[in-house]
Amino acid sequence: MLCEIRPMRLEDLPAVMNIERQVFSLPWPPEAFNASILKDSWVICQGEELLGYIMYHNVLDESMIINFAIAPDHQRRGHGKHLLERTLDIMQQQDLKTFYLDVRVSNVTAQRLYRLHGFEVLGRRKNYYSQPEEDAIVMVRHAKPVTP
Repeated sequence: MLCEIRPMRLEDLPAVMNIERQVFSLPWPPEAFNASILKDSWVICQGEELLGYIMYHNVLDESMIINFAIAPDHQRRGHGKHLLERTLDIMQQQDLKTFYLDVRVSNVTAQRLYRLHGFEVLGRRKNYYSQPEEDAIVMVRHAKPVTP
């Protein structure tokens, strides 16, 4: 069955929070997921099943990936790659030029995915994460020039 990528909706939030609790050692609290955050957030679905989500925060021509997860049962099947690629394309079409993200030092799988999509290491945030305490790697990607 084909996957669909579409904007996140309020009715997606229970499934999003369920994935959040499964994937992260310190998940966002429910109140962090509110209507204002939906503007630049996307989900990947297979039929009625929500497989994952990605959330951006955009200011002027810069964007920060603030949250990105694929349900454990659907990881390592290319869904994260597909969701990241498609949403970066959408964001670039909206004239966003620079993309940032933070990733745990230990999350080498995610770092590999980001590198494959043009992200480079910019720096490190000491003790950025908790449970467990860990540094974050800050990564950046500059949009490719659009050729007419």
